[in-house]
Order: sequence, then C-alpha cells, then structure tokens
Amino acid sequence: MKIASILTGIVLFGGLAACLHVALSRAIKAAAWSFAPLSSGEPEAFHYERSVYPTALAPTQQIVVLVLASGALFGIGVLAGPSWLALIALAAFAGAVALDLLRWERVSVSAGNLWFQRGLRGRVHQVAIENIRDLSVVEEDRRSFTLRHGLSNRLCRLSVRMQDKRALVLPKTDAASGLDAVEAVANHLRSRLQLQHDREKIAASQQDGSAAAAKIADEPPDPDRALRQELKRLRRQALAPDVPKAVKPGPERE
Repeated sequence: MKIASILTGIVLFGGLAACLHVALSRAIKAAAWSFAPLSSGEPEAFHYERSVYPTALAPTQQIVVLVLASGALFGIGVLAGPSWLALIALAAFAGAVALDLLRWERVSVSAGNLWFQRGLRGRVHQVAIENIRDLSVVEEDRRSFTLRHGLSNRLCRLSVRMQDKRALVLPKTDAASGLDAVEAVANHLRSRLQLQHDREKIAASQQDGSAAAAKIADEPPDPDRALRQELKRLRRQALAPDVPKAVKPGPERE
C-alpha cells in the first residue's frame, strides 16, 4: 500500500511540476515579449515561438523530462524521505526553467524587417524584408512522443530564401498549436514583398517615361515635318473634298 501511495504521489507531484512550469514559463516569456521585444525602432506586427510540451523535438523533450523528474523527486523526498531530495528537486526544477529560457526560440516581423532569436540570451538576428527572395510555410510529420499528441506529431516552420539564394533556418514549432501564428507571419511578409514589388514596378515605369520624355526633348526640331503634315492634309482634301451636303428642298408655301 505504501508503494502504491508513493507512486501516486510521484505522478501527482510530476503533474503539479509540469503545470507550475507551464504557468511560470508563460509568464516569463510574456514579460520578455513586452519588455525585450525582438524588433527595435519599429512595432512588431506578428510573431510566433516554439512551444515546449507539444513540440516533438529533442531540446523541448529534454526540458519536459527534467520537469517531470524534478516533480517525481520532490514527491519521493516528501513522502518517503530523505528530505534533502526535495531540495535537489527544487534545484532541478529551477534548472528546467532556465534551460527552457536558454532554448526558447522566437520569430517576429515588423514593417521592414524579419527578426528571430535562439535563446533568451542569444543574438537577435535582423533581416531586411527587401533582401528576401521568397518564403513558404513548411510542415512535416515527426514520429516522436509528446505528452500532448503521443506519437502523432506534426511540426511547422517558416522557410525563407534570401536574394543571394541562402536559406534561413528558422525555428520549428508544433503545427497543431502554432500553425496559425506561423501563417500570420508568412502572410505579413508576403504582403510586404508584394508592396515592394509594386513600388519597384511603378518606379521602373516612371523611369522609362522620364527617359522617353528626355529623348524626345533631346531630338533636334525637324523643319520639314510641318510641311509634310500640311501636304498630307491637302492631298486627303483633294481626294475627298469637303463639300457641304445638299440641302433637301422643302414644300413650297403659298
């Protein structure tokens, strides 16, 4: 009976540790989005981030295992002793939160730039939208276990190719919970690229018109041009003279 109660306590404390980690992690990340946004000088339009529990990747699964292990160790320390196991469990839980933040990956877009970062202390990368050649949203199946989806997992990410044909490796996240956010970022980039393309076409048309006007202005005047146009007019008039139409006589009045 004691073993059964200990096992129940391990499961219970493991679940509590996961819930506490989710709440604490979301609060810290929300504060980071508010006080340490990726963009500088421009407001962020859309963003997405890599989630932990539903994303079937080794870096996220290691965090989940560490959180569950800390909860289980805390349960053993409280229910069966020794008590110092609970202190080790708290240290492991703090390490899991720190590892989560160090492996946190996020992406955002503003009016003129794409931004992404790997780890809260990692370098923020800035990519000008005008340097982007094309982009797409890529989805892939991943047969790996997660608490959210079991073995049926699907990942998504934003794939971006630069003008020099280099490909940017952007963060992956769970497709079930993060696809809408990834699509929002992609659609914003597509609209900005289309706007940039339209501006380039307008500028090219204006440049062509200015070049044509300058060419006409630079052409020397032709003194015989007006004479030739007048001769053409006289020739057309001789072939089809402008004779007024006959007036139909009306009835005679007494």
